[in-house]
Amino acid sequence: MGTTRTRLPGITFRDAAPTDADAVMRLLADVNPDDPNAFEEVRPNLSLPQEGPLSHFRALMVVAESDEGETLGVLLGGAPLWLFDHPGIDVPLAHLLAERIAIITAVAVDPDQRGRGIGAELIRHSVRRFTRAGYGLLTLNCFPELESYYQGLGFSIMNDLNVALGPLNAVGHRWGDTQVAARPLDRYTTLVDVPGLPSPVVSGVLPNTRMARGAYFDGEQFCA
Repeated sequence: MGTTRTRLPGITFRDAAPTDADAVMRLLADVNPDDPNAFEEVRPNLSLPQEGPLSHFRALMVVAESDEGETLGVLLGGAPLWLFDHPGIDVPLAHLLAERIAIITAVAVDPDQRGRGIGAELIRHSVRRFTRAGYGLLTLNCFPELESYYQGLGFSIMNDLNVALGPLNAVGHRWGDTQVAARPLDRYTTLVDVPGLPSPVVSGVLPNTRMARGAYFDGEQFCA
C-alpha cells in the first residue's frame, strides 16, 4: 500500500519497510520499558514481503511519518496468538478465526509528538485496513486508565473475550492485568449479552456461530 494522507497536518501513514527497523524499535522501547525483549520479533518481521490482505500478509505494520521523513509513530497488529493456544480451539479452527479476529499489539508515538492525535489516527487507520481485509472483530489489551480513550474510538471494554463457536458454545480468554477492548467491524459480528456471563459474547464472527436467541450460562454450560 502506498502513502496515506491523514487529516493531521504534515503527517502521512505508510506500511513499514525494513529500513524502518531502527526507528520502529526505538519507539517500541517506550511501550514496555520493563521488558526490553517484548517486541524482539518485530525487527525480523519488518523484512517480510509487503503483501495483502494487510501490510505483511496477516500482519499490519504501519508508521506515521512527517513530511520531512521523520518517523513519529507506529502501529502493530495481526493474529491473536491466544487462538492457537486455547484448549477449546483446534488448529484448523484457530486459522479460520485468525482470518476474522485481529488484535492491535502496540501503538507507539514519539514522546515529543504525543497529544496531536497520532495514536488515535493510527487506530482509525487500522480499523479501515482490517475491515477492508475481511475481519469481523478488532481487539486490543486495555489498561483501566485508557478505557474512555478506547471507548471514544468505538471499542467496548470487557473483562474477558468470549467468542461463540456455535449457538450454545463459546470459548473465553482473559488477560491477567488488563481488560480487552473489542470493536465489531462488519454486520455479521455482534456483541451479545448472555445472562450468567459478566462480559458479552462475540456472536457471528464465523458462519453458523450466532449465539442462540435466549441463551444463558448456568455456570457450567450454555442453555436455551
